[in-house]
Amino acid sequence: MELNIAPPGAKAGMRPVDERAVSLMKREIAGQTDEVLMRQFGISYNTWRKVREGQPIRRSVADRLEQRMAAFC
Repeated sequence: MELNIAPPGAKAGMRPVDERAVSLMKREIAGQTDEVLMRQFGISYNTWRKVREGQPIRRSVADRLEQRMAAFC
């Protein structure tokens, strides 16, 4: 049984990205435009804004970002 432990106010199926991954993204980001973010991380500026502010995003996107950042290390 999977427990859905989400921050208060978060919708089901959404969660924030791990702080270590966000920290790495902030260090490695080449620019904050839709084009650069999509090419580098596969996300839009709107998603990046939520990620860097610690807001929840779709679980599948958070999982993918964390996997990419883990492979980057």
